[in-house]
Amino acid sequence: MSAADDLAQALVAAIRSELDALDAEDADAILAASDAKAKALADLSAAIAGGAPPPRPLLEEARDLNTQAILKSRAKLISVEKRLAALRPGPAIPRPEPVTYGRNGRWA
Repeated sequence: MSAADDLAQALVAAIRSELDALDAEDADAILAASDAKAKALADLSAAIAGGAPPPRPLLEEARDLNTQAILKSRAKLISVEKRLAALRPGPAIPRPEPVTYGRNGRWA
């Protein structure tokens, strides 16, 4: 197994951790997993730029897992936005114009 394979495995593991953290709705774990994913991706990119052959099957797995993570995070964001919208006060009910009687709006 090459160094690029090891780095790609680390990327896949980080994305799996991110998916687990999203399922657990643990904000600290999500941030830590996202940071680990970014670092693993940067390390893998540097290795490939340095001439290492890209491990295609692992990269495809990482892409598919990352797509799942993106979809889960968007679904969570939409859910949170809906819950926040339900907590916001609605528009104020406008008061009707006062009823006046008589000539020029004065009491007769």
